[in-house]
Amino acid sequence: MLQYPFRFNELNGIMTPWQFEKERVNVKNKNDSDSKLKPSKILTEDAQKQASQYARSLIEASLDPLVTISPEGKITDVNEATISVTGISRDRLIGTDFSNYFTEPDKAREGYKQVFAKGAVTDYPLTIRHKDGRLTDVLYNASVYRDIEGKVLGVFAAARDVTAQKQASQYARSLIEASLDPLVTISPEGKITDVNEATVNVTGILRDRLIGTDFSDYFTEPVKAREGYQQVFAMGSVTDYALTIRHKDGRLTDVLYNASVYRDIEGKVLGVFAAARDVTEQKQASQYARSLIEASLDPLVTISPEGKITDVNEATVNVTGIPRDRLIGTDFSDYFTEPVKAREGYKQVFAKGAVTDYPLTIRHKDGRLTDVLYNASVYRDIEGKVLGVFAAARDVTESKRIMREFSETKIFLNNILESSTKYSVIGKDLNRKILSWNEGARRNYGYEAEEIIGLDSGILHTPEDIKSGAVDRMLDTAYEKGLVEGEYLRVRKNGSRFVASVVVTRRNDASGNPIGYLLMSNDISDKKESDKQLLQAAQYARSLIEASLDPLVTINPEGKITDVNEATIKVTGVPRENLIGTDFSDYFTEPDRARDGYQQVFARGSVTDYPLSIRRKDGSLTDVLYNASVYRDTQGKVLGVFASARDVTAQKEAESRIAEQRAREEQRTRELEKIAELERFQKLTVGRELKMIELKKEIEELKKEINSIRPAV
Repeated sequence: MLQYPFRFNELNGIMTPWQFEKERVNVKNKNDSDSKLKPSKILTEDAQKQASQYARSLIEASLDPLVTISPEGKITDVNEATISVTGISRDRLIGTDFSNYFTEPDKAREGYKQVFAKGAVTDYPLTIRHKDGRLTDVLYNASVYRDIEGKVLGVFAAARDVTAQKQASQYARSLIEASLDPLVTISPEGKITDVNEATVNVTGILRDRLIGTDFSDYFTEPVKAREGYQQVFAMGSVTDYALTIRHKDGRLTDVLYNASVYRDIEGKVLGVFAAARDVTEQKQASQYARSLIEASLDPLVTISPEGKITDVNEATVNVTGIPRDRLIGTDFSDYFTEPVKAREGYKQVFAKGAVTDYPLTIRHKDGRLTDVLYNASVYRDIEGKVLGVFAAARDVTESKRIMREFSETKIFLNNILESSTKYSVIGKDLNRKILSWNEGARRNYGYEAEEIIGLDSGILHTPEDIKSGAVDRMLDTAYEKGLVEGEYLRVRKNGSRFVASVVVTRRNDASGNPIGYLLMSNDISDKKESDKQLLQAAQYARSLIEASLDPLVTINPEGKITDVNEATIKVTGVPRENLIGTDFSDYFTEPDRARDGYQQVFARGSVTDYPLSIRRKDGSLTDVLYNASVYRDTQGKVLGVFASARDVTAQKEAESRIAEQRAREEQRTRELEKIAELERFQKLTVGRELKMIELKKEIEELKKEINSIRPAV
């Protein structure tokens, strides 16, 4: 007899462990099965323990705070994320009132009571207060959990940190259903074994129709999808694996999959657990961190314990000249002029936890060199295990060049002192007495060399900077590190102040002993003023936009409205916040024509006098002519369309009235011409009649003459 363990998800949501026995039976019909399954008993204690440990491992792996609450509102269990977000240890949390850890205890209490009353709540907003006062805004998804007889034991609640938009992945049904991200489990054969509601929504296919089908069938690139989960089985996990899900109605959703194998208690791989992050919404904290990393101008890199590069940002690609995919997996130390020193550096980080200002020189593939200072520290997983090193390189090539220039010879320094008129170059000793003063300093500060040399350099600083310790910190840093730079307020002889960009270097004697400082500064007041004017110009431009009586709108490449002015709000009758993010074409009598219009702009660069009719939410219509063109970022990349609508309703009405007037005048002209023609005809007719009368008279006279002649004859 063979035994098979199963877990049935009953209709009431209870997970019930069963074991089936398979026994052979004699059959007469060859088409009948020669074995039968019959339920035997509840799973053994070890099997239940295994399931409990599996669920516990998923709970502890979650980055979201998870908590269970008794019917009395007491905390019965928490995970490590809850400890982190409250700052309170597990043993001190358990047994306390759940509502004690929120800014609104009554609301928190009302929340879990709703769960006991209704069975679940979703996206319940609360704010957790850390013991040090820090606040974390969260959305709770919570549901009751039951024993095997269906009796409610308590509430299981998961908090999603909406400041970072993190979604934890949990396999247990209640956790999976709480997730807004599509989650799926896949068998070694590539078949879907379970999904959550988010997967149902993104595919448009019911759960029972998804389960048992091929995972790869629901993507635009089935081969790539199949290759993805096979990589997980081969390598253990994949991160940020890009795929596009196709909804049954044809809609597409771009996602990044993070997936890993999950195992039983003996370590046997059972399948793949995959979480899809909708990258169109940018809701994952890892993506936010990635955008920050890519925004950094400093080269950033992560290094494995074996010294291999695991990730880089674009700045690292630029400084080495090597693409990301060719950097990843190679030895970190290969890209420096001193590989041994580079290797020693990251080993120090693994040994000590961090290093600061570790000097190295990066060699570009074309031979160019970049001097950098590395700040690096280890990063860990949720259990505190060191995963690798995160290192940031600050380019100090220019700073080192300046330091070398100032330390080469006294003659070179004197040349700078004499020739520089824009930059103030001031030498002072360790006691801050001014020793040298160049022409640029005279022009910037107003002191002659003979009246300033020998005085304390504090005369050039504001009393506020001296009192706050900013000056001391600046010189202390220069003394310790050899260089410091920043922006400071400076004071002229006449008492006026200006903003200067300041670089202070430590001056050493031939033996390398510090003997003073060299301060180089540049008046950047004009730049600050330019920045201010630029800001004012931007504000002025905005005020002009808002002052415009014409509806103005910006549209992204997907046809969504990204900004509007007050005139657009008035002509549509829709508030700004309701307009932004909606489809531009929704507000016209001819949506397809409106859509074709902005697509023409993206294709051609602009359109002029494009006729449309805006439909207000009350049904009234406004005829407009759109003039639109694309707008770009500083690199020339098209960001969207800027469109201005000119209301031609009155113009069209006037044109209609003019056309009607013109038609009436033309009709009157035709009628007058007809009358004139009739008058000409009448005159002609009258003339004929007069002629006939004259002829008749002549005939009569002739007759009379003839008659008068006859008698004579």
